[in-house]
Amino acid sequence: METKLKDLRPGSHFKRKPNAKTEYIREHFNRADSWGPASICCVNSEDIGRSIQLKPSTIVYVEGL
Repeated sequence: METKLKDLRPGSHFKRKPNAKTEYIREHFNRADSWGPASICCVNSEDIGRSIQLKPSTIVYVEGL
């Protein structure tokens, strides 16, 4: 099921595409400031040292919602 990233709770697992192998965990929200726009930190579930910053309006895919 597709949903916006901002609608997930922290700690929720999701994929960027419906058939993707990599699964991410939604982490904390970063407010907009002088260094950049608002974003949500997302951590790779297989490698916690690897993270990405996504816009809150990004469409993600969750199983079993």
